[in-house]
Amino acid sequence: MEEMTLREKIIAAEWEMFQATNNKGGRASCQDDYKTFRNMRSGQFDAWSDECCESYLDDLWAAELEGRNLIAEKYLNMMKNTFPEEYEKQKHFLPYMSEKKLALADEICDEMIAQTVPLREFYPHVGDSGRPLYSKDDRIFTSVQTYQLGELLTYSEKTLELLKKHIFALKEEGKSLAREILRNSVCSYGFTSLEQAEEYLGRSSK
Repeated sequence: MEEMTLREKIIAAEWEMFQATNNKGGRASCQDDYKTFRNMRSGQFDAWSDECCESYLDDLWAAELEGRNLIAEKYLNMMKNTFPEEYEKQKHFLPYMSEKKLALADEICDEMIAQTVPLREFYPHVGDSGRPLYSKDDRIFTSVQTYQLGELLTYSEKTLELLKKHIFALKEEGKSLAREILRNSVCSYGFTSLEQAEEYLGRSSK
């Protein structure tokens, strides 16, 4: 058997934590959909630098040794916006977060949202098939902003610093991490580009 790649190791560790995450209403259907989980997570990590991925894999392994579940913590972080009363009851399960970590997570989230806004304008049909963008629109579906910040808060300061460095290095090259992730995600469904996905979804919506 071939050894797993760096990104495959991350996805395997996350999937194991996802399987161990308990939902109030019982097991969620997405917990039985490994293919979609793998495609979405691959779309993200394929757009990251190896340095970011190595640091995040260390985060996952460290959490496992401590008996922590980063996927469960991500959803608990999200509940601060989606279910604030329940969050107040459970927030004591979350680890301490320094001011530096909170600031890094906020900065990265703000930049990723800023990068996503023009994508929603250029590819409106692709955008309409995803989550709402802002936390103020958290209702039936959790927004990109709430989901993204919830996840960022599970990363270590080291991973956040490396991710910030990667995002702004790409930006200096005229590239967008948000665009790279979105492109990878639509390509995982068989499209060759964002333009092809936009055209197909546009026709399907008529």
